[in-house]
Parts: sequence; C-alpha cells; structure tokens
Amino acid sequence: MAAALPAFLIEVSFYLFAMFESTRAAFARIRGRRSQAALLWISALIPYAVFALAAGTFTRNGFYLLAMLTAVFAFWHAVLPRRFAYDVGFLAIAAAPVVLRVFQRIYVSPDPHLRVDVLGHLMWIRLGVIALLVLREWQPGPFSLWPQASEWRSGLIWFAVFILPIAGVAIGTHDVQFGLAHGTWIDIVAIAAGTFLGGLWVIALSEELFFRGVIERALLNQWSSPLPAILISALIFGSAHLWFHAFPNWKRACTAAVLGIACGVVYWRSGSVRAPMVTHAMVITTWRVFFNKS
Repeated sequence: MAAALPAFLIEVSFYLFAMFESTRAAFARIRGRRSQAALLWISALIPYAVFALAAGTFTRNGFYLLAMLTAVFAFWHAVLPRRFAYDVGFLAIAAAPVVLRVFQRIYVSPDPHLRVDVLGHLMWIRLGVIALLVLREWQPGPFSLWPQASEWRSGLIWFAVFILPIAGVAIGTHDVQFGLAHGTWIDIVAIAAGTFLGGLWVIALSEELFFRGVIERALLNQWSSPLPAILISALIFGSAHLWFHAFPNWKRACTAAVLGIACGVVYWRSGSVRAPMVTHAMVITTWRVFFNKS
C-alpha cells in the first residue's frame, strides 16, 4: 500500500484532468500536437514507475512494453492524418491491451490480494480520451463525469424500458441467475452505490465514449437512418465481450449486445455520451446487486 497509494493518487489526478472539459481545453492550448502527445506519453509512464520502483516489481521488459504501447497510442493522431483507416487502427490499438490482458503482466503486485493493473486500465482510458478528443478533435457529443438532469432522466427512462429484455437474454442464455447480494441492507446499499459510481466513471464512461461516441457517431454521420448505426455498434460491443473471463463467452456477448442496443438508442435520442453512461451504469449495478454468474 505504501507503494500503491502514491501511484494511485497520481493516476487519479491525471484521470480527472482528462475528464473535465475545462482541463482538456487547457491541454489543447499547448502548442503543437506532438508536444501534447509527448506530455501525454510521459504522464502514462509516471504512475507505473512510482509504484514498481517502490514495490520492487520494476522490470525493464515491462517498462519497455508499456513505453512502446503508450507511445503508439499517444502519438497516433499526432503524426497520422485524419482518415477512416487510421481511426479504425486507433480503435484496434485501444482494444488490444484490454482484450489481451497486457496490463496484468506489466503491473505486477507483490501482494496477491492487491490488484494494481487497475492503474494501467485508468491510464489507458484517459490516454484514449485525450488522444481522441484533443489530438483527433473528435466530436462525440457532451462528455464528462457528471450527467445533466435531462441526461439522468433519459438514461433512467431507457434503463427501465430495456432492463427486462436485457435480463431476459442473460437468464435465457444462462449468463446469470437471480441472487441478491449478501449482507445487511446497509451493506447492499453501499455495494450498489460504489458499483454505480465505479461503473459510471470508469466502465460506462470509457465504453460509451468509444462504442457510442466514436463508432455509432461515425455511422450516424454516414447514414440517414439510425437503425444500422445502433445495430452495428451494438454488435461490435457484444463481440468485444467474447473475451470476458474465458474466450469465447457467447453468453455475455449476447447480453452485452442487447445492452449495446439500449445504450445506442439512448445515445441517438440524446446526442450525449453521458445519457447512455447512466443506462450502462444502472445495468452494471443491477447485475451486481440482483444477479450471480450462472
């Protein structure tokens, strides 16, 4: 913990910096996209070095791999032109370390009870956010940590509409089964609150930005009908969950695809990334409180 706490404080500070529009605007005022990318790259390596050197788990191979991955991710839009093929390549790079569980091999903890690869996941999300919204200047719609009142309302309404179909597919495919979280009602409320905020600010934030704010937005910009954009982005979203736990996890992929349709509809109707973040986080919380893995 003595090694992890400073690293987490540094990473959380960088993470919050990337999520506020005002701080992103301040970063965008730095002259030169390559200078911005260089600062982004250096910031990606600092939390790892702080933890690994203090914990005694630093390896040159791990550091070189992290430096290579983050350099490609940070400099991608700083050196390459804005073309469809390069945007697809950026999304593939964004997904690869997560799917292949690279950060579990780089961020090694001396204590098996302390997972520090979370540092890598937070770092990767905020690098993607800055690279996409500042260096690429992509316009996904309103995006930040906290939804506005209309976005809360939209997200909650569509959650109520879609929760039964999502749960029906999950139970029908034996992805999950009913099972209330253990503990007193105070424990369950605390679990629900923690799960919701973590889901909203990390999982839903990152996945809704990339799957709805980028993929669905690009398709909506190309086609007059929203239906193919929603379905294709949902299919890609579901396919990404084939690697959830053990590949190929068809059960979770089917459930995620239906969730992707729900979030896709919310995004199309609201034009904001924050509205489907609410729907997504509510589903995650429902799963944590009311269901167990089948």
